[in-house]
This record gives sequence, structure tokens and C-alpha cells, in this order.
Amino acid sequence: MAESPDEPAQTARVETVCVHVCVTCRAGHEDAPEDDRPGRRLHRQLTHATHDTDARSWLELKEVSCLASCQRGCAVAVSMPGKWSYLLGHLDDSKTDDVLTYLRVYRDSKSGVVLPSRRPRSLQDAVLARFPSLITSEGAA
Repeated sequence: MAESPDEPAQTARVETVCVHVCVTCRAGHEDAPEDDRPGRRLHRQLTHATHDTDARSWLELKEVSCLASCQRGCAVAVSMPGKWSYLLGHLDDSKTDDVLTYLRVYRDSKSGVVLPSRRPRSLQDAVLARFPSLITSEGAA
């Protein structure tokens, strides 16, 4: 039965955006101690930035030991069920707010596509790859 214009729309369930952050990334700083590597700092900044925001309800940050993007600075993999997944690079902790902006646009996008015109300026060259979602609505595939 079709929904009538007088009936309220069902509340959409907020899906979780899963972000794997490469915490071992040295981003050209080979002498960086393990606990202060650029990738670890990016993960810390993202965690801190989401602490007191609505992102806590829809963002899941995970650490990963390597995303094989070593020549492209810090990297994150972004995915949601039924949407394109992305590998973003050329990141560092100074881009934390822009990464969160990108993630909000990604979350709200029907397919996961974030056009260059919708990306923060600092992330114009961040997309390294896109691939079909590896996550199903029930969890990891």
C-alpha cells in the first residue's frame, strides 16, 4: 500500500559510517615514534573531534595497521552498507574538520558519492580509490 501524503514518513534508520584509519602511517616521518606517528595523530584527532558531536551516533572509527598507501600520506578507508567505499589519502591531523565534513556528506549521500564540488578544498585530491561496499547491513561481509 502506498504511503499517503497525510501519513508521516517513517523515521530513517541512521547507518554507521565505518572509517578505518591507518595508525601506522609515517607520512614521510620515518623517525616518528610509534605513539606519535602521523596516522596515530589523525586517529586521535578524529576521536577527539567526534567526542562531543552528533558524529558519535553514526561514526565508527577503527584502527588498522596498514592501508598500503604509504606514498600518499595518512589514509582512511570509508564504507557503509550499500554505498561505494573509498580510500582517502594525503591526509593529516590538520584536516580533521574537513574529513568530518566529508564523512557527513558521504553519510547523507544515497550512493556514497561525494562529488569534488561537495568536498572541502583540502580534500580535492584525497580520493585514491573507490570500490563496492564490503559491508552488508548485517555486518562485515
